[in-house]
Amino acid sequence: MRVTRVVRSQDLQAKRVAAYCRVSTLKENQEESFETQQRYYTDLINHTAGWQPVKVYADEGFSGVLAEKRPGFMTMMADARGNLIDIILVKSISRFARNAKEAQRYVHELKNLGVEVRFEREGISSMDGSAEMAFSMLAVAAQEESRSISENMKWSLRKHAEQGIRHLGSNRILGYNEADSVLVPNQDAWIVRVIFEDYAAGLYPIEIQRHLEDLGAANSTTKRIPGSGNMRKVLSNEVYVGDRMIQKGPVRDLITKQPDFSKPYTSYYLTDDHEPIVDRQLFEQVKARLAWVDQERKAGIYRNSQSHYLYGLVYCSECGLPFRKGDGSEYKGTEYDYLVCSCRKRRDRKQRTCTNRSIRVDQLLKTLSETLGLPWRLVEEFNSDALVGAVERVVIQPDGIDVVMKYQQVANS
Repeated sequence: MRVTRVVRSQDLQAKRVAAYCRVSTLKENQEESFETQQRYYTDLINHTAGWQPVKVYADEGFSGVLAEKRPGFMTMMADARGNLIDIILVKSISRFARNAKEAQRYVHELKNLGVEVRFEREGISSMDGSAEMAFSMLAVAAQEESRSISENMKWSLRKHAEQGIRHLGSNRILGYNEADSVLVPNQDAWIVRVIFEDYAAGLYPIEIQRHLEDLGAANSTTKRIPGSGNMRKVLSNEVYVGDRMIQKGPVRDLITKQPDFSKPYTSYYLTDDHEPIVDRQLFEQVKARLAWVDQERKAGIYRNSQSHYLYGLVYCSECGLPFRKGDGSEYKGTEYDYLVCSCRKRRDRKQRTCTNRSIRVDQLLKTLSETLGLPWRLVEEFNSDALVGAVERVVIQPDGIDVVMKYQQVANS
């Protein structure tokens, strides 16, 4: 009997070979450097017979714990799923992943896709069934090595915190540069002063942003104007008054990268640590307004530059939420503005439990004018300053209005 070996067509084709490189910092040694790894695998693939180069996928400055945080790795996986790769070369398991569960999951997926992963340092191929146990053990070892490095870094940071030492690292603070661990105001310091002064004067973040645009302000690093969404971070940062808080929150978990509140931590507040950009009086004014805004938000009040003066003054007797401007309505050819309970403006209809009535703005202001003893003419001529100065709150009842004065209460039916 004669036996003839049948050669599959894919065995005759050149293997499509890719490589994956990763360095977590810019301080890796020469052997592990980003450029060295890329150059090594490019030359190896190009000069190996039967290999067709695909791409050298790379992640520079990324941790190996979470794969989805590494764009180069995820692009490689997408190409493997698209049947573009036959072999992936990696220097070591720790370069591939430092999370044992993820390393095993992705290697298993690649194996099911028919993609072989070769780990050079360990001398292991994902297609070698006898090496599967060794791979699992080495993957766990890589994760524990990463955990050890992480714990050592955390210990070092804690010791520095106890000594009042903190480096910005890759973080940047608007208005400051770091020189020998000391914060020094830079050319953007005036932008910070404008933000604090405008906010203390009563401007809203979007108005401050427009003011900065008019002044031609731009961060010297990002070349962008600070957005209104970041204003609160600036305004609440104690660093601008010359103080510094070290270890503001718990350390992050190695795997999830989320704050680990189960682990204790100690915060250190350094007073007069460096040269301030704003004085303490201005900082306290801003701090007081931020606290007032927080208190209003807990009550469901979210003011902005377009808010009506009645917003935050008129409340519902049923649910306690503030009244807001509703849709206008026409009556006998005249358009009228209405106030309605915020509960009735909720997007989720199931949460619209309030049944209190809406009220016409002109009728409400007329009633308030009578309460305050003010002449009533038109809505546009109403003395809003007198109202805000004298009235604590207005409570809309289903059948009447309660006006709570700052010194006494008057009920109107």
